[in-house]
Amino acid sequence: MIFAIERRTDMDNRPKQSDREIAFRKYFEIVTREQTTILILMIVAGIVFALVGLSLLSSPDGTAMAWFCIVTGSGIAAVGGIRLSSIEIRYRSALAETQPQPSDSQVDEWFQDSRQRLVLHAKNRLNLFGADSDFFKPLIIEVPTLSATYGVPTEDLKWRKGSDDTLRFAIHQLIIIYLTERHLAAFTCDFNFIRDVSLNETTREYHYQDIVSVATYEYSQAFTLPTGEKLSTSQTFRLSVGSGEYIEVKLENEQLRKMTQQEEISAIGAEQAVTTIRAMLRDRKALAA
Repeated sequence: MIFAIERRTDMDNRPKQSDREIAFRKYFEIVTREQTTILILMIVAGIVFALVGLSLLSSPDGTAMAWFCIVTGSGIAAVGGIRLSSIEIRYRSALAETQPQPSDSQVDEWFQDSRQRLVLHAKNRLNLFGADSDFFKPLIIEVPTLSATYGVPTEDLKWRKGSDDTLRFAIHQLIIIYLTERHLAAFTCDFNFIRDVSLNETTREYHYQDIVSVATYEYSQAFTLPTGEKLSTSQTFRLSVGSGEYIEVKLENEQLRKMTQQEEISAIGAEQAVTTIRAMLRDRKALAA
């Protein structure tokens, strides 16, 4: 027997941003300077041109050319200097707007707090109201994403490499699985850590005898990145039941590596979930034999 409920929540129906959300946005806001190489070369060229003009002043026949070089060179250097100063002012202003930023450890603490509350929320949504000792510790599969997600504004698809060289993402796809004595209960959602809200929630319950497979596997599919580059493979976690229904999440390691230019990005908990559920299914089959 299979039960499935899906709910979409409206994340924009909120009174105002909390202090934590404001801090999260500052953390994920990366400010970079505009390229200034051309302007620096422009200033240097202007100065050199002006110096050439000064050297020509000693020649009686080169006065006109000297002043032309001095005025032109000074003008070029001044324009470059003004533009360079403008870039620096804009950069410092943008940088000031992102301050103060929370530390990596503070962000991790907020992440952990949100996860714990989400686990409790999942348990309530799955109507698992017994004592904690009645259930196995929930299995959590957490997959960072930068893909377009229903209900998530594009500006919230953020990531950052912290000062500890750890990648952190604002949006995650989560599957929370409870293994009870009688069935497997699963809660899935897209979680926006910036706004501290879950979206696209789904709850499912499967009796163990209905589960036919649980695995991670790779398959070919044409992903198109914002850069226009296409990928041909993707790793996926899937739990399937006899009716043809399934729970699935794309781990998307290769896609995220391409978008972030980082070598190691992995989903959390997928392999452990596969191992634990397979062990549970073997035990159930042994008891039924």
